[in-house]
Amino acid sequence: MSCQKFLFVFILILLVPGTILLAQKAIQTQESDLWDGIEVDLTKVSIKNSVITVKLKFRNQGIDKHSVRIEFASCYIMDEANQKKYYVLKDTDGIYIAGPQHDQDKGGRFWFTINPGKSKGLWLKFPEPTDNPETISISIPGVPPFDEVEIKK
Repeated sequence: MSCQKFLFVFILILLVPGTILLAQKAIQTQESDLWDGIEVDLTKVSIKNSVITVKLKFRNQGIDKHSVRIEFASCYIMDEANQKKYYVLKDTDGIYIAGPQHDQDKGGRFWFTINPGKSKGLWLKFPEPTDNPETISISIPGVPPFDEVEIKK
């Protein structure tokens, strides 16, 4: 093996495990109250141009596969301090700005089978709360709320 190849493999061995650990860090994790063995990680909440992007990862820690179905119309964030709900944004055609979308029934929905040991990501776009709260709660059907999630610009 040449010196360059050895150096490349050595650096790869050092960097990849650290990158994987960083990618897996969750802000909060909830166990589903609908699908046994499914855990949901809140992996990112960001604000840009008055739009909040929420990213989640559904992980099947159980022994059975699950068909996870979520209608985007039922997802919302809550400004608890000011008692206001904000629903997923829609495009000009009335389709929710969220994905991946299984289909556009009822404006779009997430409906995927997650096998044991596998995961599936989900992202949603919400309007930024008008009263500038420091925290929000995120409500996704089949999952207890993610409470007191900090939002920062």
